[in-house]
Amino acid sequence: MTSPKLVLSVGCFDPLHIGHIRHFKAARALGALLVVAVTRDKFVNKGPRRPVFNELQRKESVAELRCVDYTIFSDSALEALRIIRPHIFALGWEYKTRVEPEHRQFCEQGGIEIAFTNEPTFSSTDLLHYYDRPEPR
Repeated sequence: MTSPKLVLSVGCFDPLHIGHIRHFKAARALGALLVVAVTRDKFVNKGPRRPVFNELQRKESVAELRCVDYTIFSDSALEALRIIRPHIFALGWEYKTRVEPEHRQFCEQGGIEIAFTNEPTFSSTDLLHYYDRPEPR
């Protein structure tokens, strides 16, 4: 008997938006359980005034989604991979050419499949900068 496939997704999710939700739904469809690792505040490197929401708020927001079975904090994707040891590491399609070498190596050595969801992407940073623009006259 094989165990149900465990899927892992990792990120800061700040702020959480529809692109994240669609990614989680697609990632969840790859297996039986979806674990989302939320990056700890001190490791979010997105620029000034980030994260907008602290790690507890971000984890709570993600945990409330029906498609997410479990949430954890992690310092990095590699740490989350080591802790969870999923069957599938789910990334958005925009990472197809940007998988970190150490993540790829860890997955290859551990028999972890790297899968890419095909959902439309949105940039949290771009969304936040949109609201920083001056009003048109």
